[in-house]
Amino acid sequence: MIFTQPVVYEFPKLRVPTLLMIGQTDTTAIGSDIAPPEVKARIGKYPELGKATQKAIPGAELIEFAKLGHAPQMEEPAKFNQALVEWLAK
Repeated sequence: MIFTQPVVYEFPKLRVPTLLMIGQTDTTAIGSDIAPPEVKARIGKYPELGKATQKAIPGAELIEFAKLGHAPQMEEPAKFNQALVEWLAK
């Protein structure tokens, strides 16, 4: 789906509680290996993307992990799990 349709346009339609948990050092960008240099320079910027996505999803909450990358749930599982459990308890 990520290659066949842009999902960003669907974000405002979400009506479920949404939590974004994003590692701020993540630079993953699907398709970056085939992107032209000018596009490659603009993608994979999760500190910006996380905030933009939070604004696009009604009522979304964002937890940013300053020193973690693409898989905060594996890099620091205790920290990730604590944040998730605290959010679920609300």
